[in-house]
Amino acid sequence: MKEIKLKQNDLKLLAYLYHNARESSTKIAKELNLTREQINYKIQKFESQGLIKGYIPLINYAKFNYPHQIILLLKFSNNSKIQEFKKNHKQDKNRILHGELLSKYDFFMVLVFQNPKQRNDYIFSLLHKNKEITDYLILEPHHLENYPLKFAGISKKEPHLIIEYKKPEIKIDEKEKQILKILSKNAKARIIDIAKQTNLSAELVVYKLKRLKKEKAFLGARAYFDMEKLGYFYTLIFLTFTNFSKDIQEKLKHFAKTNQHVENLSLMLGKPNAYVQIFHKEESELRKVLENLKEIFKQESFTSEIIPLKKEGENVNALPFL
Repeated sequence: MKEIKLKQNDLKLLAYLYHNARESSTKIAKELNLTREQINYKIQKFESQGLIKGYIPLINYAKFNYPHQIILLLKFSNNSKIQEFKKNHKQDKNRILHGELLSKYDFFMVLVFQNPKQRNDYIFSLLHKNKEITDYLILEPHHLENYPLKFAGISKKEPHLIIEYKKPEIKIDEKEKQILKILSKNAKARIIDIAKQTNLSAELVVYKLKRLKKEKAFLGARAYFDMEKLGYFYTLIFLTFTNFSKDIQEKLKHFAKTNQHVENLSLMLGKPNAYVQIFHKEESELRKVLENLKEIFKQESFTSEIIPLKKEGENVNALPFL
């Protein structure tokens, strides 16, 4: 794949859209010291190049009574079965996204559930129907932070907190469900278009979106990129500590927040205890991240495992249960 070369202003725009895709062109232009016309032109260009694949909502699933988010890693006896598996499970009401791995596991799924029984029933059914699955690993984060694209020169490093301990569930009406369904297909949909599709006034759509944000149910929108077109690769680093103390967890959060390659951090109760997802162009950058971890935790006993991703994920459905 031919790498797309971008100027620093282009990278900053992508990084801004990564966490603020619903902002107006006027506001983005002011933030990046560009004109609105330049912003609109660049975004249209990125979309036509396939660099921006779409726009997805950031959702706090606990607010919708889906507090259990898991990552399911699967090993297949025959890789030729993966495409059929994708097709068969694309519409699963618990599936947010899936993708292929380049490691001892072949495939991953990101799933959400209302309770442990629903999770267990789904996994048992999946294994029963797909005899070609020879091994699996369940990762269940209790804390997940998603960071800005720091390598693009973004100075603001505060993360989006995607998973935290369960918060009170929000009650939504049918019109709010319709709004969220529209956003799940295109999180950058214009207010006027949402109003037409829901038969609401633009003012009422704005009010309902503000309520969903105030309740921290709808956290915002992000552009979804084809990072390989920028020459970047995705890698997960699984970490297992002998004693996964609070101090270690805080050090991991600080590392993830400040390291320019880290895109998200997940903390888990089981093993592995945590993983970081990184973007990197060269193997040397991956090695540097590992060296930094070794230095930070030189007084601790831990192991690491590298899990390369073929892509960050595909066929995203941020609200499959609606």
